[in-house]
Amino acid sequence: MTNGSRSREADNVNRLLNSGEDVYWVKNAFTAAGRKWPAGTDFIPAKASTLPKLRKLAAGVGLNFEAVPVKPPGEALMLRPPRIGLVDRYGGSMSSGWIRYELEKFEFAFTQVFPPVLDQGGLSQKFDVLIVPSDLALSGAAAPAGGGDVPAAAAVNNRGDIPEEYRDRVGTMSNARTVPQLKKFMEEGGTVVTIGNATSLAMQLGLPVSSALVDQSPDGRETALPATKFYVPGSVLQAAVDNTNPLAFGMSDKVDFFFENDPSFKLKPDALAKGVKPVSWFDSDQPLRSGWGWGQGYLKDSVAVVAAQVGKGKLFMYGPEITYRGQPHGTFKFLFNGIYYGRTETVNLSVN
Repeated sequence: MTNGSRSREADNVNRLLNSGEDVYWVKNAFTAAGRKWPAGTDFIPAKASTLPKLRKLAAGVGLNFEAVPVKPPGEALMLRPPRIGLVDRYGGSMSSGWIRYELEKFEFAFTQVFPPVLDQGGLSQKFDVLIVPSDLALSGAAAPAGGGDVPAAAAVNNRGDIPEEYRDRVGTMSNARTVPQLKKFMEEGGTVVTIGNATSLAMQLGLPVSSALVDQSPDGRETALPATKFYVPGSVLQAAVDNTNPLAFGMSDKVDFFFENDPSFKLKPDALAKGVKPVSWFDSDQPLRSGWGWGQGYLKDSVAVVAAQVGKGKLFMYGPEITYRGQPHGTFKFLFNGIYYGRTETVNLSVN
């Protein structure tokens, strides 16, 4: 057993899965071997091959494992090696590049995916999870208020100047072509992970989510808060976490986010009924932990991380840059859990 509280746990899970071991997330807290274990604890059933692998992992990275005499009771989520697509663009995306570094460092196998491939469809035949970085927001979509401008795609003045082997990478994600394919992918059971401005996909899908960082005029129109009212240009903010949600398994009940004028959300009254849940939210009007923030009180009760059901699949929305330049290890686990979660299968350990 291990409670998986560190980002370093991810590469060990990948090594175990790729070597034929079984790994489960236990869904509810339980007591075993005289100790209380939280929801989200990793359980690895013992096979003849298991103990030598765990000893090697423990010696290599200092991660602790503990033997228990019986299986945890009740339900667990069985993890599987996921087929990961990391969205990028011709000319390069800085955000995608940093996520690529993190996936490689923690031993996630992945494929770079470019907009023309998304637009061709058939995504569920190739991928289980697609990761859309902040600067790969949809072309023509307004960024969620508080998230700044949607970055323009890399300019291509003359397609003929591009080496032939790279021409199939040229294009931008769009509402007309890309959104229907992403929606179909999720409806068929796929997972889409969106970060920062890329969370605008939820609005394009018509989910019961909207920006919390807005002003409302007397006629009911909403506009993004101006910088004179809200400006948090690169600080650390604290938020509450529902760590009984699989998206936050292994995390504490508080988390520190790096926040750079990122989106934050409010859920509409019918959100829970439509399978849209808050996973992390700002529970204080003074969430600032380090740096400075103008108008931080506007974040109170807004939601930083959202998990939504779309057909058979899932959409995860991370307003803050949880992977910012390979630095905030405390929030990497949101990404790693999002990658694993979509492909999990619920099983009852008591009868397996």
